[in-house]
Amino acid sequence: MKGIIFKEFYISRKRIYISIATYLFLTLLCILVKLSATFGNIRLLDKEAVDSTVTITFYFFVFGLLLSIPGMLVNNVSSDLKSHWSIYQRTLPFSEKQIVSAAYISNVVVLLVMNVFHTLMTAVMCALFNKTFQLYYIGVFLVASLLFFVFNAIIMFAFYRFRDPKKAQLFYGAVFTLVYLAFAFAFVGRIYEYDAMGRKEGARLAAQQGLPADAFPPESFQIQYIKEDIHSLAKFMQKFWWAIALLFIAIIILLFFASVKALARPADAVKPSKEKEKTKQSFFGSPRRQKAASEGDDD
Repeated sequence: MKGIIFKEFYISRKRIYISIATYLFLTLLCILVKLSATFGNIRLLDKEAVDSTVTITFYFFVFGLLLSIPGMLVNNVSSDLKSHWSIYQRTLPFSEKQIVSAAYISNVVVLLVMNVFHTLMTAVMCALFNKTFQLYYIGVFLVASLLFFVFNAIIMFAFYRFRDPKKAQLFYGAVFTLVYLAFAFAFVGRIYEYDAMGRKEGARLAAQQGLPADAFPPESFQIQYIKEDIHSLAKFMQKFWWAIALLFIAIIILLFFASVKALARPADAVKPSKEKEKTKQSFFGSPRRQKAASEGDDD
């Protein structure tokens, strides 16, 4: 089983190296921004602009570098199918559970190393940016890691289940589309709620001040409502990040057993291609009559 794990890392090494280099480059960029705000050109701006730049840079490091996680995850099922490695793999003395476990263990190792490293770097950045180290910084990074793990597990399950790249892409593409549409409809519905709340608040203020009903357009309140929702979401994440992490872990475990069961299914029988032979028509009739005529049969 160690050999399969090493194979997963070996095939994914370039993508992992690129993701690590991206993470380190963005980290260095954040440090340079802080140094410039302390000793360089950014320091020449007004105090509010400097503070805003430093704060945005810090939170970009804490949360923005989450985008480097997907590139570090191991998922070589598609390349295994294309190279026919999955066929050779079945001749090795490994069970389906060990094969799926190798991919999952590889991703767990990557995420553990990444979370430990990001925790240390966050502590360094907090000291550099004069920020208080908050536990929910690491909680959000952990939740995001598990979320990307879930997406990756869905993709692997699709390949294990269908064993066909096109069918697998259609399956997880449909799943991700449904998830996206659910969030999009929820967001659009929330925007309509903002509009209704803004109209109600504008009418109330206009009535209090004796102004026309349209004196306060609903758009002027939407930014405040969005900020309140983001603040509420941050407080929820800060308080219940562990519950969200447990939920994602439960989903990953279910996808693991589903992948094992899908891989244990007998391979679909490969049906030989039945190409219809095109019979050449001639003046002598059907091929049977041609053969009979060549053999001297005068029926």
